[in-house]
Amino acid sequence: MTPRLYPGLIPVRSVGRVVIVHLRDVVRLEAADNYVRLWADHPYLVKQTFSRVVARLDPALFLRVHRSHAVNLERVRELRPRHHGEYTLRLTDGSEIVTGRTYRAPVQARFGLA
Repeated sequence: MTPRLYPGLIPVRSVGRVVIVHLRDVVRLEAADNYVRLWADHPYLVKQTFSRVVARLDPALFLRVHRSHAVNLERVRELRPRHHGEYTLRLTDGSEIVTGRTYRAPVQARFGLA
């Protein structure tokens, strides 16, 4: 079995051009209907479903933490426990994301909290 290769960049179509966004620069991803907003040096909008984009990401670098959010693990600065096993993740850009209860086990396992 050959190891699966994950892309290191994602092309983002913009007006009259295609911008190449390096995934290591992405802080987080957010679902926006049938689009995905990539938060890097500024927000980029990708015309694909969130599930499809997240499925292509390297799980060693990105973790889905909510039904509409995934984070770059290298950009997580702090975790604060909340009610019912949820956490607030504070990222390097200052943004905060509340994890979903469904994603409690993967978050705890990834950060050694289980």
